Amino acid sequence: MPGRHPTGPPLVRRLQGSRRAKQRMEVILETIAGTTSIADACQRLGIEQAMLFRLRAQVLQAGIASLEPKPIGRPPKQPSPEQERLAGLKRQLDEQRLRQEVMETELEIARILAPAGESGLKKTNRRTRTKRSASRRIPAGRASSRRRKRAK
Repeated sequence: MPGRHPTGPPLVRRLQGSRRAKQRMEVILETIAGTTSIADACQRLGIEQAMLFRLRAQVLQAGIASLEPKPIGRPPKQPSPEQERLAGLKRQLDEQRLRQEVMETELEIARILAPAGESGLKKTNRRTRTKRSASRRIPAGRASSRRRKRAK
């Protein structure tokens, strides 16, 4: 098969990190690949089997965690305290402007709907009629004759 030969565990040597961490990673990858036995790996690292199994589980878990899907794009910046304060002041200013606009609109509506006397226009006087009681009512025929007499 043409192409590069797989480098396997020695690939770790090119990565960043301390010499001890690279050695541990290389040995752990060799145990996973089956090229080194658990006993040989423990002897090379100077640790017990339980510790090797714990390290191997941590390496695999970290690898899986780093391969989890992440949101696309840059993570959102955390605003500084000054930026948060500025944003709060802008919100307050917007609220105040909205209140002012509402008050101006209410005032304009009040001016339009105000009674004529309050708006500066002259109010016409109208007499209010009072209801006559049933005993004072005049029958229709007699009322017209009385009106004629008054008119004379």
